[in-house]
Order: sequence, then C-alpha cells, then structure tokens
Amino acid sequence: MIQTHERPSSNDYVVLLPAREAAKVQLMLPLAAAIARQQNGQVVILGVVVVPHDQPLSDGMLETRQVRADYDQAADFSTFQVPIRTVITVAHDLTDGIRTSAEEQGANLILLGWPAQQSSSERLFGPPIDNLLRHPPCDVVVLRLHDEQTWRRVLLPVRGGPHTPLACDIAMALAEHHDASISVLYATNPRMPDDASVRASLQSLRSMPRVTRWLERSIPAEQAILAEDPDHQAIVLGVTGRRGDPEAPIGPLADRILRQSDSTIVLVRHRMAQSEELAQQIWQQNRDLSATVDRWFAENTFSSHEYDDLQRLFAHKQQQGVTISLALPTLNEEATIGEIIGQLQEHLVANVPLLDEIVLIDSGSHDRTREIAAAHGVPVYLHQEILSQYGAFAGKGEALWKSLYVLQGDIIAWCDTDIKNFHPRFVYGIVGPLLRERRLVYSKGFYRRPIQFGERIAATGGGRVTELNARPLLNLFYPELSGMLQPLSGEYAGRRSALEEVPFFTGYGVETGMLIDLLERHGLNALAQVDLMERIHRNQELVPLSKMAFAITQVVIQRMEQRQRVSLLEPVNQTMKLITQREDGGFSLELREIRDHERPPMARIPEYRRLRGLPPEPAG
Repeated sequence: MIQTHERPSSNDYVVLLPAREAAKVQLMLPLAAAIARQQNGQVVILGVVVVPHDQPLSDGMLETRQVRADYDQAADFSTFQVPIRTVITVAHDLTDGIRTSAEEQGANLILLGWPAQQSSSERLFGPPIDNLLRHPPCDVVVLRLHDEQTWRRVLLPVRGGPHTPLACDIAMALAEHHDASISVLYATNPRMPDDASVRASLQSLRSMPRVTRWLERSIPAEQAILAEDPDHQAIVLGVTGRRGDPEAPIGPLADRILRQSDSTIVLVRHRMAQSEELAQQIWQQNRDLSATVDRWFAENTFSSHEYDDLQRLFAHKQQQGVTISLALPTLNEEATIGEIIGQLQEHLVANVPLLDEIVLIDSGSHDRTREIAAAHGVPVYLHQEILSQYGAFAGKGEALWKSLYVLQGDIIAWCDTDIKNFHPRFVYGIVGPLLRERRLVYSKGFYRRPIQFGERIAATGGGRVTELNARPLLNLFYPELSGMLQPLSGEYAGRRSALEEVPFFTGYGVETGMLIDLLERHGLNALAQVDLMERIHRNQELVPLSKMAFAITQVVIQRMEQRQRVSLLEPVNQTMKLITQREDGGFSLELREIRDHERPPMARIPEYRRLRGLPPEPAG
C-alpha cells in the first residue's frame, strides 16, 4: 500500500472514493465530500493499479508513480471543507484492491460511480460494483453518473428496511450539496398487507432536514416511484440482493427503476452484521411469505355462488374434456345418505350431467346405509374388499385411497355423508374452481359450522380440532397453508393426475397429509378453497376429538421429519393415554394406540397401473 498521509484514527468517518480519471474525480468528489461533511469525516480518493495475475505486483511501480503524479496535479482539495487524502494500492484485481483499501483505511462507506450510458439490454454493472454490492465490506453507495446538473428535488422512497437510515443520510447530504428539497415516498401495494408499526416508525422522517413533502401512495412501489420520477432529479434507493438469486447484486425493484428512469439514481447498501443479516433475511422471508399467503387468499378463495349456473359449469367441463367422479365415504349414515344421493342424482346427473359417476365407499356400516344407496342405483363398495391383497386398515383415509382404484373420472371429488343440510353446492362448489381454472389441482371446501348443545344450536363453535390443533400446527410448520380456513373439511376435489401421485394416511390425518404433500409437489397457487356456506352435521364428543388431534399432530411431525431428515417420533409417541370417567365418579387412564398408517401413492400400485393403462413402474 502506498499512501500520502497517515492512516486515519478509528474514530473518523471515512468515505472511500475509488477513482483514477480526473473527470471522474471531478464529478464524484463533491458528492463524496458532501457525505463526509455530514458525518464530520474525511474523503480518501483511491487509485487502484491493477497488475495482471501472471506478473508480480512489483511490476506496478511505474504506473503507481504516474497515478501519484496525476493526483498531485489535481485541483486544490481545500475548497471542499473536509479533509481529503489520496491513496494508491496495487492489486491483481480491482475489487480486491478496493476491499483491501477499505479495510486498511477503516472505511465506513465506499462511493462508486456508474456511467449512465447503458443499453437496457446490457448487464447493469459488472465488477467491481456487482461484487461490492453482493458482499459489501462496509456501506456502499452507487451513483449513476450524469454530467453536473441542478437538482431541485430528491425522491426518497422508504419501506422501513435496514437500509433506510443510510438512505436518509445520503439523501440529506446530496440535498445539502445541491440545495435541493427531499420528498419522502411511502408506497403500499393494496394487494399486500401494510405494516402499521413500520408506517409509524417512519413518521419521524417528516421532520428530517430539507424534507418538504411526505407522499403516501396506495399502489406498488415501482409505479409510485416512476410516477414521481419526472418531478425529481435524483432517486435514493436502498437495495438488497435478489431473493433466490444470490448472484444478483440488486433486487428487481431497483433493477427496473434503473432501466426505466433517466434520473440520477443513488443505490445504498448498508453492511449489516451477521446477526443483523440473518434477522433481516428472516424478516424479509416472513414478510414475503405473509404477502404470498395474502395474495393466495384473495386470488384462490372462491364462493360456491360463483358456480350456481350449472349449465355454464357443464360447458367448462366439456371444454376441458374431463370426466368427474364422486365418492361418498360412509360408516352408518342411514339417516342422511338417501337425501344426499337423491339431490345429487336429481341436480348433478339428471338435470345437468356434471357428474359422470357416483360411488359409495363404505367402511362396514351396521345399519341400512349400503341398502339405501343400492336402492338409488349407486354402486356400493366395501373398502375392505378393494385391493384386499394389500390388507385393510380402519379409517376414512383408507376408504379414500382405495376409492381411487374404483373411480373412473379425471377429476375426483369426495363429500362427507353425515351432512344434515345437504345442498348440491357441496359438490359443484368444490369442482367449480377446477373446471374454471386449469392451473388448479386441488379444491377444498370451508363453511360456517354450528355446534349443537342438547336441543340448542349455536351459530358457531364447530371445527374445534381445526382451530385448536390443525391450523396452529400448519401456521407453525407450514405457514404457506395458514390461509386455509378449514384444512380438515371433508369436501374436496382434485385432479386424478395429482391425487394418484401422493400418499394417503389411513385415518384422521388424511386431509392434513394430502394438503402438505400437494403443497410441496405443486405449490400454493395450485390449491384453492371454496365457501360452501353453512354445514350442519353431528358433532363429536371430546374424547374422539382428542384422538383426532393426536393423529393429526403425528402426521405434521412425520412430514417435518421427512423434510428436515430428523427423527422426532418414537414408537411410544403413537400411543395416547385417554382420560375416562368411571361410574363411581373417579377417573382412569386408558392406553390407546392411535396411529395413521401411510399408504403409498396409488400410481405405484401395479394393479392400478394396469387398470389405468400405465406402463409398469421402473424397478428401484
């Protein structure tokens, strides 16, 4: 390292200005001095002599002398009212030279210039700017260089991120230098949630020196910035890397602004400590995820009323060229099954042939459920007899898995059969989104669930396992599904091509497992939910609900084990001590094994592949 003065004390604020050409020094130095003056600091002008990698650094001696002479002939620096020094370093790489000097000089900020004459199709920067923005050794500011011009207004968009304080400092320094005013812009995308705490924390900027306008816009930030661009000569933007692309030096917002605006653009990148960086990444991921879920909720939540026109829905079915099968899982449902089948056959088969097939999948009813269905002409299957060579487990999930084998349709729908206020919308509502939106692979119903206490019915209170167990678990471990109102509802439909590729849990956990697996295979945007209005059915006692919650918890943890490749469940975790009350008023503990078995994807079953005309699954 060759320098003309002593290294500054660690208490001084140092602005490092890498610049060798006299024209660039002349253009950048006033701005560097303005930043240093605001911080009571100094400017170090850095000249980097780059020696090819195949030559020793000592070969840079003559060029170093020439750069030193050039600096000595430069204009008088005393007019800038801040200490200004020159430093020359020799390196094999320009970026390395700047990094080394930043460390040796104790730099707080590196000021880089970028020429404005760039084609929109070109890569924006290149080394060293790309490298220093991606991995800043200290704060980094990049100016898009224009010829000296008069600034009247500086636009400062703020979002409350970690770069906001630095952006404010830079905006004030540059406004002071140009005797310009500052407009603070706070833009909120109406399709994404506004953080009230962030908005409140930014109110103090109203009293910042030279701030003359506070602008709030309820449109995406890019639109807001470009709308204000014509009234401003400079825009100060805080930038971070592009999520999902660690090689991108700036995010998509700054990239688009740079390509569309002709103003002087000032990019600021605050160097965060490792703990700060991690916290910021987590904050940004949570914010991005929250916005993603909110957008999904708005775009993928439908109402069954949207599909009341059955003729129109049938036309969509014909356009797609698909067939639709409905399976009705039953266990002792003689009180409701006849009414349900009757309405389905009248409205969705006879009046409008929306359904190509209705099948009853029974789990061994002891009442007249199967006889009633057969009397209506509906095919009846015992799930224990389907693919019997693979055995049979108790549980609704087992019935659903085996129904894939006997149903013929391209779209498969399932509907619970204990519904006391059944309406055809419970079926056409869940198939509607799949017929209207080809991007969707799965559609799930939700509804208001009254709860009955003796002879009295309360308007709300049903879905206790959903609210106390399933939704909290999904919010914790699968927050992408936090917008799913009723993940355990029994009315849902999916494309066979998706359903045959996911495993099925045999019992209470079937809906939870299916949601998680479809999410991970197809993404959130392929899932939908539909408001089916109100559903009245028999409410279970607390002990069965406790067993259901235990099984659902096991399913979520099992999926977490597979994702994280850790073991959390031991065999003992598959048994639960149920509390029972004895006749004498005392209590006892009953040990019960509660375990959902996991059936493989139906597409892996050889008999299914032969039935569907699929080639044999490859060995291994």
